[in-house]
Amino acid sequence: MRVKTLMTPDPVVIELPATREYALELFKRYKVRSFPVIHKKTKTFAGIISVKRLLLHPDEDQLAMLIRREVPTVKPDDDLKKAVRAMLGMDYRRVVVVDDEGHVLGILTVGDIVRRYLAKHEKLKNVTIEKYYQKNVGVVWQGTPIKAALKALLLCNAMAIPVIDDEGNLVGMVDETDLLKDSEVVRVMKQTALTASSEEDWILESNPTLLFEKAELQLPKKPVSEIMNRELIVATPHMSVYDVAQKMSQYHIEQLPVIMGEGDLVGIVRDMDIIKVILNR
Repeated sequence: MRVKTLMTPDPVVIELPATREYALELFKRYKVRSFPVIHKKTKTFAGIISVKRLLLHPDEDQLAMLIRREVPTVKPDDDLKKAVRAMLGMDYRRVVVVDDEGHVLGILTVGDIVRRYLAKHEKLKNVTIEKYYQKNVGVVWQGTPIKAALKALLLCNAMAIPVIDDEGNLVGMVDETDLLKDSEVVRVMKQTALTASSEEDWILESNPTLLFEKAELQLPKKPVSEIMNRELIVATPHMSVYDVAQKMSQYHIEQLPVIMGEGDLVGIVRDMDIIKVILNR
């Protein structure tokens, strides 16, 4: 299977130089999570910008300072296994497809592989997710403030995190788009103390302060329970890769909580986990 068979050709790109405001407008218009970025003069690939990087670095206006430049690239005729190895090797959800001159021809995401390959290969009904799903995962309590939940999500290096109630039961899932949906970047005034000393190490007693303006990400003050997804789509350890891919494709989700028995949470299976099966075939 070649990369060009599964990739999305001619993706929308952003040209440098550009501002964060311009990028945010494109994210709102196209409702995607990331865009390839190219140099305006040469039209060659420069990196990837994600909506999460924009929101988590609100004080930087120039897009060139925000893009991720260490992004895996492949050629259209490369084997799919090469693309998967690149994704897993750099723990990145997409590869950019370029020609010999470095011009962007397409983009291939984990979601593309799941929808257009794994969910269509019935032979994968014989392969279970048992050795692919994550067994050590972070969780948050349903009363956790959104800001703290976002911190937990970032520390877990995950796109979504299970939510539990007071009894430890799984009651929902919350992902980064849920957490950032109602966020906004605001300008706030900060102050810092200034001190000055002489050769005799004396300190000014007046303690002057410096006022400065700073951009910050402001999140709504409400618990995770108000924004989490309660309609859970779940998997079990013995479910097949094919069936999990089918669910991910049908419901447009990237991860499923894995349960056993009467609903005990035992892990989470991500689309990044199940594409590993391609390397074993």
